[in-house]
Amino acid sequence: QEEAPQPPDLTGEWVQVNSDSEDSYQTATITADTITVNWNAPDTTALYWAGSFEAPTTADEPYSWESKNDHDKTDSALMASSDDTKKFTYEKNQISYEASALGTTTTIRLEKQD
Repeated sequence: QEEAPQPPDLTGEWVQVNSDSEDSYQTATITADTITVNWNAPDTTALYWAGSFEAPTTADEPYSWESKNDHDKTDSALMASSDDTKKFTYEKNQISYEASALGTTTTIRLEKQD
């Protein structure tokens, strides 16, 4: 009897793989129930998103969740998103979401670090 596919473990550290710049990119940290996303540049780290995380319960892909913004953390951060919610999608070992800055919206793609 075959074992059912296990839901992916998304907790851990994630790094952007589709940045246009080698020294400016986003990273994310996922815990059991939160996701924190930072902008990273030389000598600088700035909060972009702090919100809720819901772990997948099946191995089905794509898996998406609606993260609720933790305004207590993001309201005082200059580079943070002011959106109330943000949709994150996990598929083929990548997490993707849209990020807007300076009038431009980009799909960010992250891969988990070992």
